[in-house]
This record gives sequence, C-alpha cells and structure tokens, in this order.
Amino acid sequence: MRRRALLAAGAAGLALVLTGCGGDDGRGKRAAAGPRPLTTSEAELMSTVRFLNYQRVRGQIHATVPAAGRTLRLTGRVDWTTHTGYAQVLVPGQPQNILVRWDLRTASVHPNSNAQLPATPPRSGWQHRPLDPRANPIDAVLLLALSLGTDRPENAQLLRQGGASWLRSERLNSTPVTVIAGPKPPDSGDTAPPAPGTATGSAERRTRYWIDADGRLHRFAALVAGGKWATLDFPHGEAAPIPTVR
Repeated sequence: MRRRALLAAGAAGLALVLTGCGGDDGRGKRAAAGPRPLTTSEAELMSTVRFLNYQRVRGQIHATVPAAGRTLRLTGRVDWTTHTGYAQVLVPGQPQNILVRWDLRTASVHPNSNAQLPATPPRSGWQHRPLDPRANPIDAVLLLALSLGTDRPENAQLLRQGGASWLRSERLNSTPVTVIAGPKPPDSGDTAPPAPGTATGSAERRTRYWIDADGRLHRFAALVAGGKWATLDFPHGEAAPIPTVR
C-alpha cells in the first residue's frame, strides 16, 4: 500500500523512498545559478512531466546506481501505465550480468551471460523477492523509475508551495533543458518556498528533473542510500512491451 500511495503522492512523494541528505546536484559539482523558487510557468511545466510519461506508455531507461562502493549500470525499459519494467544490470567485476523484471512490489532476477538485454527473457530460473527501496539503492531506482508516470497532471501550485526550485538551464545531449529540484517530501517539516535568491532550505532536495520546453523528462536524479546520486536517463525511441516471467 505504501508503494501504491507513492504513485498518487506526486513529485514530493518520490522522495519518500529515498534516504540520506546532502551531496551535489547529480552531475558531480554544485550549480552556481540557482536555486530560486519556480515561476508559475515553470511549475506548470513540471506538473505535466509524469502525466506525459503516462501518455507515452513506455520508455527506454539507462541508469547509473551507486551501491556498495561500485557504480551499477541498468539498461532496459519501463511501462508507466502497468508500472512494470524489464532491464539488465551490469555489475563491475562480475562475470555475469543480472536480468530484472519488476513491478511496484516485487523484483524477479535472473543471471545473464549475454552483453545485451535479451528480447525474450529466459523461461525458467527466475528468483523473486520483495522490493526494499530503503535498504537497497537498486530497488529504490527501480521503484522511482515506475513512479515517474501518473494518469493525471499534478497541482502546479502545490509544487511551488512544496519548495520545488529552479536550478539552472543547460543543454543535455544538444537539447535545451531546465533543471528543477523536486519539492520536499511531505514529512520533511517546513514546506514554505524559499525567498528569491536564497537557498532551498537546510536540507538538499533529494530529486532533480531535466525537462525540455515540451515537458518531456530527459533525466532524473535522486539521492539514494549512502547519500549518493543515482541518475536515470530516458532517451528518445520506442520501447517494446514489458515481458512476463515465470
């Protein structure tokens, strides 16, 4: 129920599965331009991000996840309408990769010796376990990837009141994007927006969104266990349906 409630909680609710605070801006260095409160138009742009993902139905995903002193790489796809995903996780120094098929509650994993994500998953040999996003950075990223789609736009005014803030404008893979820090989680105390020209509060925001002028999400970053940033990229292109596994 907690995970299902996350989907309805909006951008602020995404931070509920994250642990730790502090850190940089998700790119390895601090931004000098921001932060500042969102304008009305920026809040309206952000409010459509998860709804546009839902309208797309599926998307490709490339993610980097810090875990146990290593950087894991995840490549696959997600379906924001069924809240399912299918991907391959590359673990440095390991002879085999890991296939994972997941939903809001469970991850099914399978060893994989191939370099690429197989179009058809193995018929047997899957192991199933519950997701534990607070203890496992990979699980946090899996759940966050699914939570980036919802069947209706968010309330732009609530995003502003929750402290979502503009960080900077930049180009990401030649596309002009606006980088926005997500609002505070609902249980973080003071939710008043910061004054112009001031920092966004004593605690770092735990999420970052790279959004183009049409409201399309190109990148998402989040603080996971250990206070490290995980980064999720959503490249253009069609994504095949999510397979089922036994």
